[in-house]
Amino acid sequence: MSTAVKNLKQKARRRSSLEARQQKAYWVFLIPFILGFVCLFAGIYLDSLIYSFCELTMKGKDGFTQEFVGFANYAKALQDVDYPGNIISSVGGMIPDVLMITFYSLFVAVLLNRDIKGRTAFRAIFFVPVILATGFMTKADMTNVIADNAWSSLGDSTAASGTIANGLFDSLDLQEYMMNMSLSPAISKYVVEAVGSIFDIVNNSGVQMLLFLAGLQSISPSIYEASDIDGASGWETFWLVTFPMISPYILVNVFYTVVDSFTKSDNAIMQLIQEQSFKSNAMGVGAAMAWFYFLVVVILIAIIVSIISSFIYYQQRD
Repeated sequence: MSTAVKNLKQKARRRSSLEARQQKAYWVFLIPFILGFVCLFAGIYLDSLIYSFCELTMKGKDGFTQEFVGFANYAKALQDVDYPGNIISSVGGMIPDVLMITFYSLFVAVLLNRDIKGRTAFRAIFFVPVILATGFMTKADMTNVIADNAWSSLGDSTAASGTIANGLFDSLDLQEYMMNMSLSPAISKYVVEAVGSIFDIVNNSGVQMLLFLAGLQSISPSIYEASDIDGASGWETFWLVTFPMISPYILVNVFYTVVDSFTKSDNAIMQLIQEQSFKSNAMGVGAAMAWFYFLVVVILIAIIVSIISSFIYYQQRD
């Protein structure tokens, strides 16, 4: 057997052993989540699934009784006046939110990945809204009487929030300006909505920004050196090197943003499910709403992931 063949076999063994170690490390990190899910949440999910097929009758201090009714709760959920429409509105609102949050977090991550003074401080500043938008701060903001009085004093709450969110300019002025630039009404409307919801975009982009930063920092500097030697411009380097290398992180961020959009506390479907679950003798309908909504979300995620996966570049596979 020649030396070249032996070297190839040795490299193949080393590669396979490395992949085996990576697989073991993967399962080691995954085991705590699996144990936590099985011990803490699996039973709750199973009970919820069972309740969705039963009619529950509350008995006060004696608990409740359940009677199997098949898919009757699902039929009641779909016959609800608000439920189907809220699902459609949630899906329609999710698509622009995912696009805006993904583009914004990628743009900020590229800027923060540059070698500038105070880079760590800037990263912390961009992540602060994520901390402020969770836990106690969210509850405090939801019950802020002063803020509610400020909205009401301005008249229509929707118009007032849009005016304040836009900051230095009014949304109508911006839309008129874009129309004068001969942009299509669809593009103008999308940009105006993006500007109007900039506060929410910043609040919901912190985790995605960190993931993009991790992806950008994992790119080998030798690849950029090779592109510089070949005479590639900064624009060409971004689209031919940076963008393909971080494309797996785009898939992760889109997946995370879709799930986050569908499970927000202010989501109309989530609020409706909670209302149904606390109604007397309507827990079964609430559970049916939750599981049907879960099925819709899973199908949409599968479609989105299958579409994006066809454009993902994995360096280790090529």
